[in-house]
Amino acid sequence: MIRKIIKEDIKEVMPFLQQLWPDTPIDHNKIEEVFNRYLIDDNYEMFCFEEKEILGIITISKRYAFYYGSTVAIIEDLVVDQQNRGKGIGGKLLEFAEKEIKAQGISAIEVASDIHRNQAHLFWEKHGYTRSAYQFKKILDSE
Repeated sequence: MIRKIIKEDIKEVMPFLQQLWPDTPIDHNKIEEVFNRYLIDDNYEMFCFEEKEILGIITISKRYAFYYGSTVAIIEDLVVDQQNRGKGIGGKLLEFAEKEIKAQGISAIEVASDIHRNQAHLFWEKHGYTRSAYQFKKILDSE
């Protein structure tokens, strides 16, 4: 079953984010703060695939973009538990999210995927996504 993530899911969701960034220590307080903002802001949505427990999550943000002349949806995170990958859960979450996004009148979706995630790149291409840009980032000092 796919459903919206609720506040009580935070403890179950946190390990998915650690699986997404296994080499990066995550600040649980900061993650919880972002999680709570996602819950109250209409420009963010979180869904999970659940069978007795959460097996996968997808998070979506929406913003206006000059390029599209309208709103674009961004799939921020799509993570399936390591033990349950290859079972179609990610595809089901993606299909569900695409239907939700389309129902909101949004006609474009963007996804960024780290350079080293070759399996993820194959997943996106398998689902009709094309490589269209390089993404750059810079972490600013917090002085």
